[in-house]
Parts: sequence; C-alpha cells; structure tokens
Amino acid sequence: MYNEERKKEYLEYKKQDYLRHLFQDSGAYEEELGQDLCEMGTSELLHFLIRYDGYRTFEDKRRQLSNYVEWCVIKGYAAFNWISVKVVPNRELKDIFLAAKEEFYISAELYTQYLERLLDSGYGVYIASVFASIYEGISGKGFYNLVNLRSSHIGRQGGLTQLPDGTERILSPELAGMLLATAEVKKIRNEKTVHYVSSLYPDSVWKIRNNETVSYSKVQRKFVYLLEEMKKILGEKRISKTSIERSGYFNRIYYEVLADGTDIRSLKLGTDKEGVRENQSYGRYFEDSGWNMDMRKFIRSFQSYLNQI
Repeated sequence: MYNEERKKEYLEYKKQDYLRHLFQDSGAYEEELGQDLCEMGTSELLHFLIRYDGYRTFEDKRRQLSNYVEWCVIKGYAAFNWISVKVVPNRELKDIFLAAKEEFYISAELYTQYLERLLDSGYGVYIASVFASIYEGISGKGFYNLVNLRSSHIGRQGGLTQLPDGTERILSPELAGMLLATAEVKKIRNEKTVHYVSSLYPDSVWKIRNNETVSYSKVQRKFVYLLEEMKKILGEKRISKTSIERSGYFNRIYYEVLADGTDIRSLKLGTDKEGVRENQSYGRYFEDSGWNMDMRKFIRSFQSYLNQI
C-alpha cells in the first residue's frame, strides 16, 4: 500500500478490513503519480475509479474513496475532498461512467469518411447535411432548428448565424454550402424516385413528400427517419443524435486547443490555486458553445474520447 502508515491508521479507525482492497488496487497508481489518493484532484480520482467495470462497483468504490479522503481532510492530511457527492453528484457520476465505458466516438477522420459515404448515397446532400448539422451543433433540441431552418438564414460563406431557437452559432463554409444545396433538392432517386415539395416555409432547407398540410411534427419525424437511414448506409447501429453531436463538440474543442499548442491529454489541472487559474485560462474555448463546460468538466465528461484519440 502506498503511504502505508496512513492507510493502516485509517483501517484501524474504520475497523473494516475489506477496505484494504481499495488501497491495494490504488497502490501502483499512487506510486505512478507520487501522490496519496487524498492529495489528488477530481480528474485523477475518476481516472483511477474508471478501472472498475460494473457501475455498482464503481459507485461503491467512489463512496469508499470519498470516505477515506473526508477522513484525511478532518485529520489535516488533505485540504479538500475532490471526489465527494457535492463535487461530483451521483447523476453526473453515472454519466461519466457510461461515457468512459460505452460511448461511441466519431473521430475527425471517421466523420470525413461518413460524410463522403452519405454524399455518395441515394439521398446525397439531403441526408449528409443533416449529419453535418448535428455534428456542428446546430440541430437544436428535438431537431427544432433543422425543422425551422430557412435558406434566408444562411450566408454563402457560413459564419455567425442566428438559428431559429434564438441562439447564435458559427457555421463552417462547407456546412453552409451543403444547406443551401439541400434547399434546392426537389427529388431523391433511391429505390424509387421521391419528390420533395412540401415545407413549412417557402424557403425551408428541408422539404418533405407532398402533403396537404405540413406540420412541425411531420418534418421532425423526417429527421428521426433519416437518422435510422444513416445507420443503414454507414453500417453502424451506434449512430445517434447524441453520439454525432458530442463527437463534433469534442473534436472542435480538442483540435482548437491542440492548434494553440496544448494537447488536452497532457493537462493535469491541480486542485490548488494554480490549477484553478489554469482551468480558467481555457475559458475562451467554451464561450458561446451552448454547453455548461470548462476544461476540468470537459476532461471528465470526455475521458472516453480522450482515450481513443
């Protein structure tokens, strides 16, 4: 056990010998970092915990670990409990676990491959622009922005664009071009030729099959259907609105920071004042993204993606 005397003191206090397993598991990790568990920050502690496979075990080990760190705070061995429920609520803890264990990541390279395959499909730009819109984070809750998006909203070179839900996002020139091309689509030749002529507005980007009345829900269902078609075309059942959106957000932040000379995987972000200042120094990357995020949260939330880079 790392820092053996302190661990023995805690075990004697708790009189629960099974807790020894936690410290046996953590010894090599503590040795690697040169820190006792109670001296680590949230990211380091979560990185240790994520080795446990089942969520119940993961949750139980967090409780054991938090109790130990809390005892260290009381004894004066540590300044703060960075793994407590107040710092990482149970709901967030579960999201972190699922993200690390199960989340499907679309890398920048895979995104390019997928986009090309969708463009080459029978649907062409009609479906590829949906994929790209989700990836760039403009689709909105329940596809609200896509349902209500009009070609008059879009500049030919993209740039800062006000979306139907009132938010503003920067569209890439590539996406802007696809959206304007989609607005010109009148028919799709797939297994059969389908004419797309009905829309909410005269200049709606996406039109649907001819209907006497066009409603929000009918257009919304079209995007749900197109997501299912993406799975078939790409041969990937894990494709979802969430996986596309989160992958796009992660890739944008990761590669923007990398272009400025920092690999997020190398960041430690300590829990002292210097670590707090360092975390705040990355705030500009998260402004106007629509996500409640800072660098410390980003690393926790996307640990699975970082492991796959």
